[in-house]
Amino acid sequence: MVAAPGIQRADSLQLDQVIDDYDHQLSPHNKRAINPNFTVYVPTTPVTQPKYENPASIFLAGSIEMGKAIQWQEHLTKELRDFEVTVCNPRRGQWSMNLNPGATDDLFNHQVEWELAALEAVDVIVFFFDKNTLSPVTMLELGLWAQSGKVVVCCHKDFWKSGNIHHVCKKYNVPYVKDYADFILLVRKRLDDVLELNRLKAKDADVLMSVGGELAKNTLKFADKLREERETEDKKAEKELEKAGLSKTAVSTIHQYQKYIRPARKAFTDATESLEELEQERLWNKLCSFK
Repeated sequence: MVAAPGIQRADSLQLDQVIDDYDHQLSPHNKRAINPNFTVYVPTTPVTQPKYENPASIFLAGSIEMGKAIQWQEHLTKELRDFEVTVCNPRRGQWSMNLNPGATDDLFNHQVEWELAALEAVDVIVFFFDKNTLSPVTMLELGLWAQSGKVVVCCHKDFWKSGNIHHVCKKYNVPYVKDYADFILLVRKRLDDVLELNRLKAKDADVLMSVGGELAKNTLKFADKLREERETEDKKAEKELEKAGLSKTAVSTIHQYQKYIRPARKAFTDATESLEELEQERLWNKLCSFK
């Protein structure tokens, strides 16, 4: 069941438009059977609150950036559809360009209140930071929920505040990874934990606390293992690039990327669409090395 967005204002911006993933942040889709009880909610007008009838629930708290962020919410939703889970996705189909983000704007208030209520109600909150965005609201929400014990994070090392994000995660024992493919595995592991605890609800409080603590420790170890394996692979790839006389594209600020590099990457991709992806990447890296 999917709750569809209501009719919005005439000046609305489409937030569900296709955003090209030029940096290949997202991984290829895995085929998942659809659980008959799988449910997705997005904010509606008038407001409709999610119904938490499944044994697990999750909130997709991450980059939207007025539609500039890649469509990671849609991607992750498809990766979870084999679970008996309720998904709360705040990325509504449209958003007003002239909206006043203040207490007097009903649409703004409805959106914020819907998100705050869902964040409190769900079992798991996942954060994905698109490395080509600023994502100030996402960072605010992470600060609010980092100590809740129900957060999972994916933040690439090239995100402009990745150091802050990673430090907060380490400080408050938040499972985190730097690669989206690992993020999928980690989120699925966290949902499995929730479902396992749900099956033990008939047990006494001491048993639940003990099992919950052990599951949390195992999830942290799992996240650490995923990061270590990914970092080993990245170092190997960097050495191979160095041997080939190439270097990874460096961008000094997010503003430069959005203003100059991203449009250039699109033009380059369009002009070389007949080439294989690996050859495209090789030529792009060579172009950006300014040799």
